[in-house]
Amino acid sequence: MTAEEQLARFGQLPIPVEAELGKCTMQVRAILSLRPGSILKLENSVGSKVSVLAGGARFCSGDMMRVGNAVAVRVTDFESRKQD
Repeated sequence: MTAEEQLARFGQLPIPVEAELGKCTMQVRAILSLRPGSILKLENSVGSKVSVLAGGARFCSGDMMRVGNAVAVRVTDFESRKQD
């Protein structure tokens, strides 16, 4: 099957895309005290580089930015594909 045939066949298949906005370390007691409205302070801030994953695999990175009231990621680099 050619790449074009694969794209035609699987091109509409939905795949979850996630942006890894940041990480933090918390004590168990702090985790257990989380409630709706709690704020987690992450190590990254607006302007930081973040990883973007598709189907759980890192495929690009970008800069975290604010668009209106939302946080977004501007894609800046794609992972190079390793040829086996």
